Order: sequence, then structure tokens, then C-alpha cells
Amino acid sequence: MDIPKGTIIPPAGRPSWGGGDGLPLIYLGWGRRDFATAPLGMHFDLGTNYFVLLEGEIVVVTVSGSRTVHGPAALIFDTHAAFGISQLVSGTVDVLVWIWQGQPSLPDLRSEIGDFVVLELRQASIPALVVLHDRCRNEVALADDQLPRTLIALRNLLDVEIHRGHQAGPAQDEMRWKLALAWMTGNLAIHAPVPALCDYLRMSPSTLHRFFWTRTGSSPGKYFRRMKLDEAVRLINTEGWQVKAVAFHLGYRHANDLSRAMRSTVSEH
Repeated sequence: MDIPKGTIIPPAGRPSWGGGDGLPLIYLGWGRRDFATAPLGMHFDLGTNYFVLLEGEIVVVTVSGSRTVHGPAALIFDTHAAFGISQLVSGTVDVLVWIWQGQPSLPDLRSEIGDFVVLELRQASIPALVVLHDRCRNEVALADDQLPRTLIALRNLLDVEIHRGHQAGPAQDEMRWKLALAWMTGNLAIHAPVPALCDYLRMSPSTLHRFFWTRTGSSPGKYFRRMKLDEAVRLINTEGWQVKAVAFHLGYRHANDLSRAMRSTVSEH
């Protein structure tokens, strides 16, 4: 099979951008496509193609066969991969496309030579990828002397966001839980922990409540108070602190407030 080397640019009217000489970014494409009526023929790209399928279903055709991919998903094609894209049924799909010089920075995003990888994405990861694509378009429009540097930074961030979007939910939740515990441990004196923790974890109050209830069977406020009182008991019984000093250290207005909180916790049990 004699396959010409070179990026296939979409027909006139489809939004796209072609990079200049020496830039790390070769090409940008975006928008809705119907690969059933206008399939992408077999070809090689000049760089590593990041093809993000936001929604819909496509068929990727390679020299070794075909594979159906459902969005949202990121497809990353090695520079030496010959491929085409079609659809089984006519209907538009929404895509973002980057073609970069060189390999992805993260090993999980790299394929075998001449092959491609498919990374299923969580729906929640899509807004960040859309923002990154918009940022790339804005940067190439500026076309100043900082463009190569900013494009390299955006490419690294793109790799991270795709990797994050592909990670299993439990792994991400485990990391968020560790962050939540570390934040609470370091902020036991705060008077309004729930709004501050929502802001820190970028969660709504209802999401934070579900997050804590699933893990602890308790609300975030109640769990925080329990941590605060556990630390008070440790400081008094193990470190030998006076109640008044502990109360001040943990943000209570008066020593009596700490004493009442400790009595209330004992009575609950």
C-alpha cells in the first residue's frame, strides 16, 4: 500500500489551524464532523495526533483492521501510524484535534510504533480539555515570541488532563480523600470548615456531603469536629497541655466551649 505522508487537512469550511515552521504544535482541528459522508482517508500525520472524541461513535481503520470507539475518549496516534476514520451511520460527532511534534510526555499515552492508544475519558474531564483547546487557539492567534514556550506548557498540561480523565474514579477519590484529611489536619482551628473545604477541593456542598457520607457515614462538619476533639484529647492527655491552651490553639473562644464540646461527644457515645 503506497500511503502518502502528510496531514490530511479537512475540506474548506471546517474549522482548523495549520502551524508554522518550527512550532511544537503542527495542527488544530475542532467542531462537528460526519465521517460517514466525508470519511478521513488512510494517511500518516506529520506528528503525534491527539484525537479527542467528545461524543458520538467512530470507526478507526488501520492496516491491521478496524475498531469502533465511543466517546468520550482520547485517541493518540503514533507518528508512524497509518489510519483513517469513518462512521457506521451518518450523523455528526464532536471532536477536538491536536497534532504535536514528538511523543507524549507520559508513558501511558504512548503507543507502540505505528499503532495508537484509546483512553476512555470521564465526562467530567471534558470541560478542561475544551478549555485547553481554546487556549491553544488563543495562543496561536497571538503569535508572539512566547508562542513556542506556551505551546510546550499547554502540551504537557494536555497530557496530564487526558491521563487524569482516564484514571478510574476510585483512584481519584482516594487522592481527594488524602487531600481532605491533610487539609483538615492543618486547619483544625478554622470556624467554618465546610465552605473552605468545598473551595479547596472544588466541590459543591452537596457533593462534599456525599463524598464524606460514602467514606465515613458522617457529614463533613461532624467529621471535622470529631477530628478537632480527638486532637484536643491528644494534646491534653499525651502532650500535657492545659485545657485553656488547647482551646486557644484549636480556635475555641473560651475553654468552657471546648469542655462543653468534649462532654457532648462523650454523651453521644
